[in-house]
Amino acid sequence: MKNKRKIDWFTIVTSDTFGGGAEQHQINMFHYLVNNGKNCYVICLSKRNMGCWDFMEKKGTVKYLPFGNKYVKFAFLLLFPILLYVFLTKKISYSFSTQTLINSSIGFYKRLGFLKKTKIIVRESNSIFKLMSGLKLKRYVIGYKVGYPKVDLVICQTEFMKNQLIEGLPWLAKKVNICVIDNPINLEIINQKASEDIDGLNNTEFIVAAGSLHPKKGFDILIDSFSQFHMEYPSLKLYILGEGEKRKELTEQIKLLKLEDKIVLKGFTNNVYPYFKYAKLCVMSSRIEGFPNVLLQMMSQNHKVVSTLSAGGIDNIEGLITCPVLDAQKLKKAMIHALNTNTEKNRESFDLFLEKRNYKSFIDEIVRHLN
Repeated sequence: MKNKRKIDWFTIVTSDTFGGGAEQHQINMFHYLVNNGKNCYVICLSKRNMGCWDFMEKKGTVKYLPFGNKYVKFAFLLLFPILLYVFLTKKISYSFSTQTLINSSIGFYKRLGFLKKTKIIVRESNSIFKLMSGLKLKRYVIGYKVGYPKVDLVICQTEFMKNQLIEGLPWLAKKVNICVIDNPINLEIINQKASEDIDGLNNTEFIVAAGSLHPKKGFDILIDSFSQFHMEYPSLKLYILGEGEKRKELTEQIKLLKLEDKIVLKGFTNNVYPYFKYAKLCVMSSRIEGFPNVLLQMMSQNHKVVSTLSAGGIDNIEGLITCPVLDAQKLKKAMIHALNTNTEKNRESFDLFLEKRNYKSFIDEIVRHLN
């Protein structure tokens, strides 16, 4: 087919929400690409919701499918003809995606003979062999076998994630270039959002956690820890920002501990940064992570940050106060230690750490590994 439209960067996303770290990473990356004059094309497997991709109007295209977030799985039935049309009519330089089954779908098309000149870049969002088991894990392993052999570059967030992937799929390292590139962060956008006012926020004493209400985030452990912590710091509240499948269970846990007036499930929050900025302490309580973007976001606004050792590399961050996963008592001790320690010097070390993690460096690293 002649006169194909040139697309610099292509991706597929599951929804028009900020979602978790993987979704935010895609939004921020394509925001950077569009702002730097790249022509981008996005397929969203659900209908327009929050307008997260509206910035694409500057230089790009977003195609939404007519599904609510609960029915995204049905979108995969329509994905074949849609991708067939896109790949026949567009000349795509780079494809970048972050969800395993989407990564596999794009790689599978290359196996079918499409995208011959397109560089397929995929990013692993989790250590699936630590996170999943049973039939769900088998489904993902099939996805790897179907699509990943034609991928040009697999990006892992940490060496731990890379080692877990190769251990689970020994054949993959023989067929595909697997590398580690640190998660980037857009400090300019973050600092703009952090300057926004939220009524009453700077007049309340609180600690904050954020993420989807999913078991891997460990909010049940944090709530247990706070029930002990609260005895020593009765004036502090705990705000948990995020929404998800475990809201009912977490609400019941809070009621059982009689902490309804102290622990607030804030739900989805469009702008988390003022909360991170004004909190007396930021806490990440996860059981397991790829590498938590929320940790970087907390570090950008606050010099008192506590994190479980839920991902590779966390223990190497200077100034971060850490504790083991799955231990409410040690999490409580880490929180108390953070509050009682002068951490002002962390501002400089956190800033130096974050400044190296920008999107220009991230994309430069992709190109370097491809070459």
